[in-house]
Amino acid sequence: MVTIAQKTRLGAVALLVSVASLLACGSDKAVAPPEESPQIDVRFVSTDVPEAVKSAVAEAQARWSRALSKDLGSFRLNSPANTCFSGAPALNETHPNLLILISFFPIDGQHGQLAATKICGMSSRDALPMLSAIRIDSEDFDLMVAEGVLTAVITHEMGHALGFVPQSYLMKGLAGGGRNDPYFQGTTARSEFAAHGAWYTGVAVPLEDVTGAGPNDPHWRFSVFADELMSSFLVHGFRSPLSTITLGFFKDLGYAVDFSVADAYEVIPPSAGNRIFPGYNLLGDVELTVPPKSVTPLITH
Repeated sequence: MVTIAQKTRLGAVALLVSVASLLACGSDKAVAPPEESPQIDVRFVSTDVPEAVKSAVAEAQARWSRALSKDLGSFRLNSPANTCFSGAPALNETHPNLLILISFFPIDGQHGQLAATKICGMSSRDALPMLSAIRIDSEDFDLMVAEGVLTAVITHEMGHALGFVPQSYLMKGLAGGGRNDPYFQGTTARSEFAAHGAWYTGVAVPLEDVTGAGPNDPHWRFSVFADELMSSFLVHGFRSPLSTITLGFFKDLGYAVDFSVADAYEVIPPSAGNRIFPGYNLLGDVELTVPPKSVTPLITH
């Protein structure tokens, strides 16, 4: 898999990215989509996926599907095996909305990388993913189950697969700042952030700043957001709540959003008494070096 999420315990963090081949797809032939098209279609490409992984994927899929909706149209997918990532199946179909390929393979041995997401194809019309891939490290599966973070990891990665990626928000001009103080500037996310984190005096909404990648790092800043779902770290024993700020982010991207799906969440000022320390590092889990294939919808439905 081309992108990785590295686990660490109170240590230094590293941004790890590698280069992979792009999805080859495209056709001018318009094909009508099914009458009812799911917002998120998941497809397991491994044969030995544990039931716990399938259950966590289903839970994440159901939650994001309740929260977000958008008619992306249908796309012609035509690519040989291993195009998007090693182990990817050959594709020859017309598919509506977003397809997520989910694999369960070793990445780097035990106590290392937990999961990875790659955006394989983007809608040229909406600048949103229409083909994504998530890999779950099979050798860290038992650890994630024992630590109670499996569902949080998968829900986080699915957030990236849906568009919490610089390939979407930078294309739409929704982020700014330099290497030391990047931020997301969508109006809805900013409004929600102001409602739940009025104490913050910096430029909102703060993206992660520890990697030096500037607005290319697609995570909320951990020093501000702590255990929020799309923060750069998961924290053992905490909830990883899906906030209205994150849902506001997706509304700014162009999704219709049901804010009632969000968890209760407040951006709490850090202090000696409430400081949360990072546990599982998810930095580097979105590829930043190679853009995904741009694909034009065949039909709007």
